[in-house]
Amino acid sequence: MPSEGAARPIPLLFLVTNFDRGGAEKIVTRCALGLPRSKYAVQVAALQGRSQAMKDDLARAGIPVHDLGMTWKGDLRVAVRLARLLHRERVRILFTFMFHPTLLGRLIGGLCGVPIRVSSERTMAWERTGRRLLNRWTVGLATHVVAVSDRVAAYAAREFRIPPYRLTTIRNGVDLDHFRPTRRDASAGAPVVGCTARLQLENDHTTLLRAFSTVGKRWPDAHLLLVGRGPEEERLKALGEALGIIARIRFVGEQPDVAPFLQQMDLYVQPSVVAGMPNSVLEAMAAGLPVVATAVGGTPEVVVQGETGLLVPPRDPVALADAMLRLLADHALAEAFGRAGRARAERDFGEARMRERLEALLDQLVERHLGLRFTPEVGWATC
Repeated sequence: MPSEGAARPIPLLFLVTNFDRGGAEKIVTRCALGLPRSKYAVQVAALQGRSQAMKDDLARAGIPVHDLGMTWKGDLRVAVRLARLLHRERVRILFTFMFHPTLLGRLIGGLCGVPIRVSSERTMAWERTGRRLLNRWTVGLATHVVAVSDRVAAYAAREFRIPPYRLTTIRNGVDLDHFRPTRRDASAGAPVVGCTARLQLENDHTTLLRAFSTVGKRWPDAHLLLVGRGPEEERLKALGEALGIIARIRFVGEQPDVAPFLQQMDLYVQPSVVAGMPNSVLEAMAAGLPVVATAVGGTPEVVVQGETGLLVPPRDPVALADAMLRLLADHALAEAFGRAGRARAERDFGEARMRERLEALLDQLVERHLGLRFTPEVGWATC
């Protein structure tokens, strides 16, 4: 028979940078809400918890959340707070997302004796040299690394020298019930091109605006809908003014739910120069939209060229405009891409599939490192 301690759910802490509604944070929320509470006692901590968005979602579901109170990147007090939290909650699994939580989690988790330390590798080839070196030097402190796409996994294995037994690909998943196809009324008028990516350099909205200015010469009534906020917002507005298209761009800011905005679009465009596994593209496909995206990172594992959308080179406004014009002009092709994208999302990128793969990995790591196996009758028991 297992001991009383072994039978109880295993304490698991997700560690993120903040509680914003970014791509990684959305995945953490879905995983935290979806893991069975009979197995895992899930909590979520953020280095800086100024935003309430994700915190409120988790708290309403009864998942404890912690703000470690980081005020600046060199704030070493956050390491002490994390160590205290790990000891107080007797955390057995520490799962980190993004660079700073991962670096801190590997170091402090190792010093605190957390037996299972998992890092999520979500991007590739765009971090500065210093970050890549720190990642490489500390990756040995991670028990396991989870990559969001096969291309990211291959990059991580090569760049950080991670052996296959410590590396697993778990692709992002989307809520298929929430993001559903809703056909726009044909009488709605002007075509709407949209993007729901955060307004930051790596998402390269500059190329999107330049391409859209070309599209406007053929479709002068077309509108561009940008959902998201970020450090590039004012510069993009100035560029829109300079290109003479600002009147046809809607900046709607960060939204707690992007689904209603996807329903307003005829075409989804993702102009990023880097991508691990873009949630925004998965959501657009689940919503039945044809997609034009740059062929970077894990995006080609999501968008099938000529089947669910069109792939173009990054930083190429001419190629991006040509692809957009092709789908705006060919309604039958756009609708076929949208249907195929929804079918692909249902087959390969459902939220349930992502959670099942994560749960299976965690179960394997618990058996390997803690010597425990779960059965519904008794909970966790010694193998």
